[in-house]
Amino acid sequence: MKLVIAEYLRSLKERDELDRLLPDLLVEMDYVPVARPQTGNRQHGVDIAARGNNYETGEDELLLLVVKQGDIGRAEWDVGNQSVRQSINEIFDVYLKSHLEPQDQGRSIRIVVATSGELKQTVQASWSGFLNDNKSKARIEFWGTDFIATLIEKHLLDEHIFLDEDRHDLRRALALSGDSEYERQDLHRLFMRVLDLNDKGQLTGKPKTGKALLKALRIVNLSAQMFAYWTLRDDGDTRQGLFALERAMLWSWHRIQLVNEKNKQDELVGAFSVMWRNYNRFAFQYFNRIQPYSLVENSITRYASNGVESSLIAFEQIGILASIALFQCFHPVSTVEEKTFWSNNANVVLDALEAWLLNNGISSSPCLDRHSQDIILALVALYELDRAETAKEWLKKLFRNVDYAFKVKKFVPVASDSLDDLIEEGGWLGGQATERMMETSWMLATFAGWSVILGMDEMYEVLAKNVGENYPGACIQLWHPEKDLYQYLYFQSAHSESGVTEAPIQLPATAKEYRQQIQMICKSEFGKVLLDSPASLSGLLALDFISYRHFSTPVPPVFWYSLINDTIG
Repeated sequence: MKLVIAEYLRSLKERDELDRLLPDLLVEMDYVPVARPQTGNRQHGVDIAARGNNYETGEDELLLLVVKQGDIGRAEWDVGNQSVRQSINEIFDVYLKSHLEPQDQGRSIRIVVATSGELKQTVQASWSGFLNDNKSKARIEFWGTDFIATLIEKHLLDEHIFLDEDRHDLRRALALSGDSEYERQDLHRLFMRVLDLNDKGQLTGKPKTGKALLKALRIVNLSAQMFAYWTLRDDGDTRQGLFALERAMLWSWHRIQLVNEKNKQDELVGAFSVMWRNYNRFAFQYFNRIQPYSLVENSITRYASNGVESSLIAFEQIGILASIALFQCFHPVSTVEEKTFWSNNANVVLDALEAWLLNNGISSSPCLDRHSQDIILALVALYELDRAETAKEWLKKLFRNVDYAFKVKKFVPVASDSLDDLIEEGGWLGGQATERMMETSWMLATFAGWSVILGMDEMYEVLAKNVGENYPGACIQLWHPEKDLYQYLYFQSAHSESGVTEAPIQLPATAKEYRQQIQMICKSEFGKVLLDSPASLSGLLALDFISYRHFSTPVPPVFWYSLINDTIG
C-alpha cells in the first residue's frame, strides 16, 4: 500500500494539492494547525505551521512546513527566491524573529521540507552542511515521497480504520482503473464500509461519530483521489476518475445529512469542502482532455463503431460538460472578484459545449429517452449563462430529428435503459422501432416545456399537433419529486424511490395554455420541494446537478419550469 500512496503523492502539485493533504495528516498526528496555506499571502518561507508533540520524542514543538513539488536538485535547492535554501533562511531571518506568537516562544522549532519527490544525490552534501550549520537555530528535516507515504499509511490509513479488505478493494480498483467498462464496485464497497452505509444508504449498526467520522470522510476523499489520479496515467480512463470523485462526494454528503446534530453537521461540511475543491481541480483536468475534441468536426465518429455508440458518447459528454459548467456557475462566492472568476470558468466550459454541439451532428440525435436529463442540464447551463440563442438552435435540431424518428419509427430515443433493447427494438440498426420502445417519452415533455420557456411558441404548437396526429401512442410524462427526495438524491436514483409521475401529459393546442399549466405546477407543493435542498441551503446547489446526472435522476421540472418567469412579460 505504501508504494501505491507514494505513486499518488508523486502526481500531486505543490499548490492546492500536496499542501491540502498535509494539514489533514498533521491533524491525525495530533498536531493543531496554526496556519494553513493561503494563495497570495506572503508566508515568509512557511507554508503550514502546526503545534504539537514530536511524534518521536514527545517534545512540545512548533512544526513549520516548507512545501515543494517534485525532486529537489541543485536548482530547487539554491536558485531563486523560491528555492528551498532561501525559504528556510527567510524563516530564520523573518518568521522566527517577528511572527512567532507569545505561546510559541518557549517551544522547540522543527522545520520540515515536504515534497512530492526526493532529495537528489547532487544536493545531499549541501543539505547536510546546511543542517549542521543551523542546528542551533532549529531541527531541520526532509520529508520525501516515501516518508510521507509511511506517515499516511500509519496515521490516515491505520489498521483501525483502513482495514485489510479496504486495502484489497482499493488495490483492485486501481488495477482496473484503465478499463472503461469497470463499474468501480470495489471502490464503492470501500466507500460504503468506511461511511457506515448499507446498500440502501441507511446507517449500519454502530456508525462513527465525531472525530472518527471526520477521519472516515478523509479516508473516502483520499481513496477517491488516489483512484482519480491513477486514471490520469497513459493507460487510465479519466472519465472513471471523475465518476469516482463524484460518488465519493455525493455519498459523503449523504452521510453528513444522516448526522442529527446541526452543529456537528456544520463541522463535517467544513471537512467536505476539501472534497469539493478536489472535485473542481480534477473536473478541470478532465475538461482539458475533452476540450480539444469539441473543436474537431465529427470527432466522436473516430472513436465509435456505429450511430448508437456515437450517440451514447455524445450525450454522456454533453451531460458532463453541462454539470461542470453548472458547478462553476453556481459555485459559492463572497466577492465580486470571485463571482467574475467562477463565471469566466463557466463560460470557458460553455464555449466547449457549444463547439461540441456545432461540430458533432449526432448531438441532436439522442438514442435513449433518459438523455433528456443531459439535454436539460445543458439547456439550463446555456440559459443561465446567456446562451439562449444557442439553446434555441439546438432545441430546434433536437425536435426536428426526434419528431422525424417518431414518425418513421427509426432512430427513436427509446424508453429503455437496455442497450440490447436499443439495438434489437429501437430502430437504430436498420429496422423499425417497436411500439414498446415508443410507449413512453420524457423527451417530448422536455421539448414541450423548454419550447415555451424559450419563447418558441410555434415549435410547441407543431409538437402538440404532431403528438395527437402522428404518434398518439406515446405517453408523454414527467417525474415530480416529493418531500422525501433528499433521503435518496445523494445516494441513488431518486425517482425510483420518491415522487410521482405526471402521465399522460395532455398538451393543449397553444403555448399560452401550456405556459399557464407550468406556472400552476410551480406554485403547487411540487414547487416547494426544491427549497429544502440541503446542498442549496449550504450554498452548494451545484451538488444537486451533479447528483441528477450521476445517478440518472430526472432534473425536477419545477426547477427548469421556474425559468419561465424570466421570459414572460
